[in-house]
Amino acid sequence: MDRRNYCVILAGGSGSRLWPMSRERKPKQFIDVLGTGKTLLQMTFERFAGFIDADNIIIVTNENYRQLVKEQIPGIKYENILMEPMRRNTVPAVTWAALEVKRRCPEGRFIVSPSDQNITDYEAFQEDVLRGLDYVGAHDVQLTMGAKPSRPEVSYGYIQMADEVEGNAHIYKVRSFTEKPADEFAKIFFESGEFLWNTGLFLWGADTFLDALKGASEEFAIIVERVIEKYDDGEYIADQLMELFTKCPNMSLEQSVLEKSDNVDVMLCHFGWADLGTWEAVHDALPQSDMGNVVIDSKSLLYDCKDCLIKLPDGHVAVVQGLDGYVVVEEGNVLVICKKDDQKNIRKFVNDAQLNLGEEFV
Repeated sequence: MDRRNYCVILAGGSGSRLWPMSRERKPKQFIDVLGTGKTLLQMTFERFAGFIDADNIIIVTNENYRQLVKEQIPGIKYENILMEPMRRNTVPAVTWAALEVKRRCPEGRFIVSPSDQNITDYEAFQEDVLRGLDYVGAHDVQLTMGAKPSRPEVSYGYIQMADEVEGNAHIYKVRSFTEKPADEFAKIFFESGEFLWNTGLFLWGADTFLDALKGASEEFAIIVERVIEKYDDGEYIADQLMELFTKCPNMSLEQSVLEKSDNVDVMLCHFGWADLGTWEAVHDALPQSDMGNVVIDSKSLLYDCKDCLIKLPDGHVAVVQGLDGYVVVEEGNVLVICKKDDQKNIRKFVNDAQLNLGEEFV
């Protein structure tokens, strides 16, 4: 294994779109969502540990979840768990990880990965990631990974390809990023053949990322330079990290860094990929009955039901009739029955439960 290769797993989110299975005290990355016997975090860690040294896999999570990480990844070193002082989207988390990679290996290059993805072709995944790490190690570029769309999907972001990079098959310059589009635009993107799904997998050399971050914002530049200086001197940096998280705008990597850079490429990837952030995605990732129903680790009787997902606690039974495209999910003190493709309303349900019923229900 190349000791210059690092992986950064982002595992600090709340996963509210998979409520009520995903709860504030134990969000989706720490749950066996697919009924495989392993949590999403464990699946992600093992996937990368097959070709990246486990000592070079860094997990960034909320300070409330440190014990969950230790329990689920028992061999991980203390210094490989970076605990965010607050939730602030992905930019400060990746910045901290990049600083840590640079401190350990000045020539280090790393891939950033969410902890809620489903990868079906492990060999192709390994081949693409290693090729991408070599590419960013040899070029001063920021690399994204894109998957060829199979449908006009509105819950994914899109990357528009420009010209192919000379001498590098399936790697293209990036023309634009688009966050989750409206139905009509998703259809246009799909039919054009110019757009890839944004997998949320990003690769950089540590110095390349930090330079891009500093170039995106003068305020970023000042804070990052201070933190780098403290890192280099081996000083206590908690105050500087808190400043980094506090002052960083609550925006994605694409909005904060990539869209402001002119050295961003995208690799067309060849592994099966899905984001498991919604009940609809979980339904699509699992084997289905003749009527398109999915039952996860539960006992149920379904009558005239189509394209539904059922998940109940052990020992509970569901008897469901006449539903089309619904989720029936029970966890702890909450039962949710709703349309599985209505993601906006699921977030509304979480907010309403928190506001009207209390914290113990979210």
